[in-house]
Amino acid sequence: REEMLLAMPQFALPGEPRLTERDLPFVHRFYHPDVLDDRTFMLLHGSGANETQLLHLAHQVDREATLVGIRGRSNEEGTPRWFRRYSPTTFDQKDVRSEAEAFAAFVEGARDGYRIDLEKTVFIGYSNGANLLVALMLLHPGLIRNVLLMRSMLVLDDVPPPDLSGTKVLLLTGKHDSYGDFAPRLKEELARTGTDLTAVDLDMGHEIGAPDIEAI
Repeated sequence: REEMLLAMPQFALPGEPRLTERDLPFVHRFYHPDVLDDRTFMLLHGSGANETQLLHLAHQVDREATLVGIRGRSNEEGTPRWFRRYSPTTFDQKDVRSEAEAFAAFVEGARDGYRIDLEKTVFIGYSNGANLLVALMLLHPGLIRNVLLMRSMLVLDDVPPPDLSGTKVLLLTGKHDSYGDFAPRLKEELARTGTDLTAVDLDMGHEIGAPDIEAI
């Protein structure tokens, strides 16, 4: 149930040392269902939300997956983001790079500390969170292999495309999303990197909902 998901505290896998917020660079929430499969979803929220935003959506996609909701460290008027911006479409390039590097360290720490199999982990990002995942793929190629991007755009300037062959990407764009105009460039850049890219246009705006769950 949704209320149970949102109330779940962070905890470690059974038999493993507990990891605290001091051990990993991002505040996060760990959820285990009663019956587990071997898949993990790492969830990156949109602007102004927090680590709980995508828990319910991910639980509907796979009720037996382990969920890790993560909170961005940047702050805009008191609400979390993943990196600083100067306007809705211009971004602090230094901050994007430094936060992508910090998140790469989080992924490696969670992999080792929680014994997460990254080959069976899906990274799900919405809006600002999805944009951070794009930067992470481009700056740290090969670290994450299964990526779901909802309402995403390219936020890095002048990044030579790495070889991302073997990386599976699902890109979900809203047909009525004002940010959807940036999707074609993102598709081109991801295609240049050699990703196994599936792009789906949904009859939606910038919001997320049931059509996303069906597409996933």
